[in-house]
Amino acid sequence: MKRNWILVLLGFALFAGSFFLTAVKDVNAGAKDSGMIGYKCASLALRIPWGHEGQGLRHSSPVQYYSMLISGWINPAFLLTLVLVLVQPGWRASQILRVVVVLMFAACWVVFSQVHLHAQVGYYLWMVGIILALFAPRVGK
Repeated sequence: MKRNWILVLLGFALFAGSFFLTAVKDVNAGAKDSGMIGYKCASLALRIPWGHEGQGLRHSSPVQYYSMLISGWINPAFLLTLVLVLVQPGWRASQILRVVVVLMFAACWVVFSQVHLHAQVGYYLWMVGIILALFAPRVGK
Protein backbone atom coordinates (compact mmCIF):
# COMPACT_ATOMS: atom_id res chain seq x y z
CA MET A 1 0.00 0.00 0.00
CA LYS A 2 2.92 2.36 0.72
CA ARG A 3 4.12 2.00 -2.87
CA ASN A 4 0.69 3.12 -4.09
CA TRP A 5 0.94 6.37 -2.12
CA ILE A 6 4.40 7.02 -3.52
CA LEU A 7 3.03 6.52 -7.04
CA VAL A 8 0.08 8.83 -6.35
CA LEU A 9 2.44 11.51 -5.02
CA LEU A 10 4.78 11.04 -7.98
CA GLY A 11 1.84 11.37 -10.37
CA PHE A 12 0.64 14.49 -8.61
CA ALA A 13 4.17 15.95 -8.67
CA LEU A 14 4.40 15.32 -12.42
CA PHE A 15 0.96 16.91 -12.87
CA ALA A 16 1.91 20.00 -10.84
CA GLY A 17 5.37 20.32 -12.36
CA SER A 18 4.03 20.11 -15.90
CA PHE A 19 2.36 23.51 -15.47
CA PHE A 20 5.81 25.12 -15.49
CA LEU A 21 7.07 23.38 -18.62
CA THR A 22 6.34 23.98 -22.29
CA ALA A 23 3.07 22.23 -23.06
CA VAL A 24 2.41 23.13 -26.70
CA LYS A 25 4.15 24.76 -29.61
CA ASP A 26 2.79 26.07 -32.89
CA VAL A 27 3.38 23.65 -35.77
CA ASN A 28 5.12 26.39 -37.77
CA ALA A 29 7.22 27.64 -34.86
CA GLY A 30 10.95 27.84 -35.26
CA ALA A 31 13.47 26.17 -33.00
CA LYS A 32 13.88 29.35 -30.95
CA ASP A 33 10.16 29.65 -30.19
CA SER A 34 9.64 28.47 -26.63
CA GLY A 35 5.96 27.58 -27.05
CA MET A 36 3.31 27.98 -24.38
CA ILE A 37 3.77 27.07 -20.72
CA GLY A 38 1.32 24.58 -19.20
CA TYR A 39 -0.38 26.95 -16.78
CA LYS A 40 -1.12 29.38 -19.63
CA CYS A 41 -2.67 26.57 -21.68
CA ALA A 42 -4.79 25.51 -18.73
CA SER A 43 -5.87 29.08 -18.07
CA LEU A 44 -6.81 29.72 -21.70
CA ALA A 45 -8.68 26.43 -22.03
CA LEU A 46 -10.68 27.29 -18.93
CA ARG A 47 -11.41 30.92 -19.88
CA ILE A 48 -11.88 31.01 -23.67
CA PRO A 49 -15.17 29.07 -23.87
CA TRP A 50 -16.84 31.48 -21.44
CA GLY A 51 -15.67 34.73 -23.03
CA HIS A 52 -16.70 36.67 -26.11
CA GLU A 53 -14.20 34.79 -28.27
CA GLY A 54 -15.66 31.49 -27.10
CA GLN A 55 -19.19 32.49 -27.99
CA GLY A 56 -18.09 33.31 -31.53
CA LEU A 57 -16.21 30.03 -31.68
CA ARG A 58 -19.30 28.13 -30.56
CA HIS A 59 -21.15 29.35 -33.65
CA SER A 60 -18.31 29.19 -36.17
CA SER A 61 -16.69 25.92 -35.04
CA PRO A 62 -18.75 23.95 -32.51
CA VAL A 63 -16.33 21.01 -32.49
CA GLN A 64 -13.43 23.27 -31.55
CA TYR A 65 -15.56 25.10 -28.98
CA TYR A 66 -16.69 21.94 -27.16
CA SER A 67 -13.23 20.43 -27.40
CA MET A 68 -11.82 23.57 -25.77
CA LEU A 69 -14.55 23.48 -23.12
CA ILE A 70 -13.81 19.85 -22.26
CA SER A 71 -10.06 20.49 -22.30
CA GLY A 72 -10.51 23.28 -19.78
CA TRP A 73 -12.41 21.01 -17.43
CA ILE A 74 -9.77 18.26 -17.32
CA ASN A 75 -7.80 19.76 -14.42
CA PRO A 76 -10.80 20.40 -12.14
CA ALA A 77 -12.23 16.98 -13.07
CA PHE A 78 -8.88 15.35 -12.28
CA LEU A 79 -8.61 17.00 -8.87
CA LEU A 80 -12.18 16.06 -7.96
CA THR A 81 -11.68 12.51 -9.18
CA LEU A 82 -8.38 12.16 -7.33
CA VAL A 83 -10.08 13.12 -4.07
CA LEU A 84 -12.85 10.59 -4.73
CA VAL A 85 -10.36 7.86 -5.66
CA LEU A 86 -8.39 8.44 -2.47
CA VAL A 87 -11.41 8.76 -0.17
CA GLN A 88 -13.70 6.14 -1.75
CA PRO A 89 -11.53 3.98 -4.06
CA GLY A 90 -14.14 1.25 -4.42
CA TRP A 91 -17.02 3.60 -5.13
CA ARG A 92 -18.40 3.05 -8.62
CA ALA A 93 -18.53 6.78 -9.41
CA SER A 94 -14.81 7.22 -8.68
CA GLN A 95 -14.01 4.26 -10.93
CA ILE A 96 -16.10 5.71 -13.77
CA LEU A 97 -14.75 9.26 -13.36
CA ARG A 98 -11.20 7.94 -13.50
CA VAL A 99 -11.85 6.63 -17.02
CA VAL A 100 -13.84 9.72 -18.04
CA VAL A 101 -10.92 12.01 -17.14
CA VAL A 102 -8.56 9.96 -19.32
CA LEU A 103 -11.06 10.00 -22.20
CA MET A 104 -11.22 13.79 -21.93
CA PHE A 105 -7.62 13.91 -23.25
CA ALA A 106 -9.04 13.36 -26.73
CA ALA A 107 -10.55 16.87 -26.58
CA CYS A 108 -7.01 18.30 -26.30
CA TRP A 109 -5.96 16.43 -29.42
CA VAL A 110 -8.89 17.91 -31.35
CA VAL A 111 -7.90 21.41 -30.24
CA PHE A 112 -4.26 20.77 -31.11
CA SER A 113 -5.26 19.59 -34.57
CA GLN A 114 -7.60 22.47 -35.26
CA VAL A 115 -5.32 25.26 -34.07
CA HIS A 116 -2.14 23.61 -35.39
CA LEU A 117 -0.27 22.87 -32.18
CA HIS A 118 2.20 20.14 -31.30
CA ALA A 119 2.27 18.70 -27.80
CA GLN A 120 5.54 19.19 -25.93
CA VAL A 121 7.11 17.62 -22.85
CA GLY A 122 4.89 19.48 -20.39
CA TYR A 123 1.75 18.07 -21.99
CA TYR A 124 3.05 14.51 -21.90
CA LEU A 125 4.16 14.79 -18.27
CA TRP A 126 0.76 16.25 -17.42
CA MET A 127 -0.98 13.25 -19.01
CA VAL A 128 1.34 10.72 -17.37
CA GLY A 129 0.94 12.43 -14.00
CA ILE A 130 -2.84 12.33 -14.19
CA ILE A 131 -2.92 8.69 -15.26
CA LEU A 132 -0.39 7.65 -12.62
CA ALA A 133 -2.16 9.50 -9.81
CA LEU A 134 -5.60 8.16 -10.73
CA PHE A 135 -4.65 4.57 -11.42
CA ALA A 136 -1.83 4.01 -8.87
CA PRO A 137 -4.30 3.05 -6.11
CA ARG A 138 -5.32 0.09 -8.33
CA VAL A 139 -1.73 -1.20 -8.68
CA GLY A 140 -1.75 -3.12 -5.40
CA LYS A 141 -5.09 -4.81 -6.02
